[in-house]
Amino acid sequence: MLPELEHLGQVHFADLNERNNIDDMAARLLPALPDNAIIIGFSLGGYVARHLAWLALKQGKAINGLVLLNTSARASTADEDNKNRQQIKLLEHYPYKGQTMTALRRALHPERQDDDVMLAHLLAMSLALGKQVFVQQLSIVRADGHHELSGIACPALVVASRNDQMRSLAESEKLAHGLPIARLHIIEDCGHMSPLEKAPELITVLDEWLRHIQL
Repeated sequence: MLPELEHLGQVHFADLNERNNIDDMAARLLPALPDNAIIIGFSLGGYVARHLAWLALKQGKAINGLVLLNTSARASTADEDNKNRQQIKLLEHYPYKGQTMTALRRALHPERQDDDVMLAHLLAMSLALGKQVFVQQLSIVRADGHHELSGIACPALVVASRNDQMRSLAESEKLAHGLPIARLHIIEDCGHMSPLEKAPELITVLDEWLRHIQL
């Protein structure tokens, strides 16, 4: 998506590969946040982006918009946290070979779960991030953030995928409902990995939303 994103504006990447706490991640990014930024976050990055926008606005920093892709504001469940701890224990005894094929397939639309090219791409991403980052991400306990939504008074775009097996439409609808100025867009025929599965549509949706909020 990068070449098309660069046509829309200057792109800054946030490093989320440190810290195992959403609040700490956002606080670390805040000093470097450009004025009048459009903050975009996908999945875990959406949790950080949402809290970053809340922190920035709370401190009087100008934010032009917030884009949340395939994410949520709900807390981790006890079952999710327990499974993550079990994975961390396993990684203490076994070599890291990237995320399992089962996990990678779950991130895609059911009809793309045997797409060897996409699966190879996801596995390469997982291996590039490495064991330390994977363990760090598994260690994150997501707190409920719905109470912050009313304080994020900037234009927001919430994007959900119809066939996302990791984040439900209900979670996205609750996000959009809680944000004061929000639009919800649902991508059809798409799993959790919308930036990979539906990059052209995402760019179009983002471009149209940016034109609308700049009127």
